[in-house]
Amino acid sequence: MPLRYSPRATVLRIALAGALAIVAREVPAQSASAPLSLSLDAALRLAGGSSEQVALARAGEQRSRGLLAQARSAFLPTVNTTLNWQKQLQNQFAAASRGSGDTGGGGADTTGGAAQNPFTRIFASQYNFNFGLTASQTLFNAGTSASVRAARLGRESAEIGITTAQTQVQLDVTQSYYDALLADRLVTISDSALVQSERALRQVQLTRSVGSASEFELIRAQVTRDNQRPAWLRERTNRELAYVRLRQLLNVAEDRSLALTDSIVEATVVAPTAAATIPSTVNVAASDVLLIDPAVQARVARTVAGSDTTASRRAPVRQALRGLEVAQQQLKVSKAQRLPTLAATTNYQRLAYPIGVLPTALTDFLPNWTVGVGLSYPIFTGGRVRGDILAAQAGVIEAQQRLRQAEEGAALDARSSTLRLTEAEATWQASVGTAEQAQRAYTIAEVRFREGISTQLELSETRVQLQQALGNRARASRDLQVARKRLELLRDLPLSVGSPTSTGSIP
Repeated sequence: MPLRYSPRATVLRIALAGALAIVAREVPAQSASAPLSLSLDAALRLAGGSSEQVALARAGEQRSRGLLAQARSAFLPTVNTTLNWQKQLQNQFAAASRGSGDTGGGGADTTGGAAQNPFTRIFASQYNFNFGLTASQTLFNAGTSASVRAARLGRESAEIGITTAQTQVQLDVTQSYYDALLADRLVTISDSALVQSERALRQVQLTRSVGSASEFELIRAQVTRDNQRPAWLRERTNRELAYVRLRQLLNVAEDRSLALTDSIVEATVVAPTAAATIPSTVNVAASDVLLIDPAVQARVARTVAGSDTTASRRAPVRQALRGLEVAQQQLKVSKAQRLPTLAATTNYQRLAYPIGVLPTALTDFLPNWTVGVGLSYPIFTGGRVRGDILAAQAGVIEAQQRLRQAEEGAALDARSSTLRLTEAEATWQASVGTAEQAQRAYTIAEVRFREGISTQLELSETRVQLQQALGNRARASRDLQVARKRLELLRDLPLSVGSPTSTGSIP
């Protein structure tokens, strides 16, 4: 059958295709989540309640509370109840009673004599029903108080651990936040360098087309452009990894993009300018060059004054001190094993010996109640107590040495943090103006190259200097921010002296 052209069907197909295209464009836009705008303060709040480190520290604190409750239970009585039912298939007392012809009173045998004799009924009963209530209370145990004190100190140490974990998370988030900002800045610098290399290549291609540039200059421009691309790709990879790390610390979905609102670059510090004088000599005094700016030292001093750098107040030192006290209490517990233990006990029972399977009345239950006081004293334990004491003494020595190491490490850590802040402040001040001067130099070099006054080598060297100056300034700003935050949180941070440093030389 020949096909007929239908204008109406064609219009419908065109309209349907257009609608599908619009839907295809709008569906991804609607499904894609909007970027999460995030400042550093918001990131710190977001990480505070979702950190795995803090959750682990809280679990440790909960365990210490459980251990403390276990230790305190030694001061309280223990009460247990029992309920037993028993059937004896063969009973020696019943057999003896039948063999001797028990009459219940020593005389002639009567009907039901064995059942009427209470002693025969108790011992020869086929069924036993027993309900008991037992209570005990320790009256004296020299190691109980020491165990409770050790458990209490362990809980205090665990609480310090929670504070340490929360503070470490704040520093980690701060560092990752500025790492991401630094990665953004380095990608921007790398993008600009790649674009500049491409622009220089096209300029050489243009001059080559009119015969003003040699093939050597063209090849060198192409190599310069191609060498810039791996660095550009590397910076983009580093940025992606930095954002992945930040999302992991904040427990944000992997497909959720982040928009960081804070800036990594601080306001430019204007260095004081001296009066213009005509130099009369080129001699350089080492004392003038090898000197840290007093303004830097003043800013560092203000930051240090607002931070707590006392070694005895550091969280690791306080934890080590609690560990020493716990070891001392455990030594007391071990020594207390040589002392006697005094305890009071009571046992109340209701016993029934029914003729049938179960008792039929409350009068079938016979009372049985005992009280007692017990004294136990270890005469010979085969060296177990002595071994426990030796092990506890070794634990005290180890705790003392760990406390000493923590105090020394805290003092070194405080000094290291102060020196790193000084280094970051001085590096940041040294970078002030360098990037602007490098940008101005590259602009001049580009004009000179375009006018044919300078060579491509001069342009490439100036571009490298600009890229280095911009990168150094961004890194210096990141290092300064992290160093300040670290000194601010130093009191509750774990010791980090000797640990590997991350990007930017700030641990």
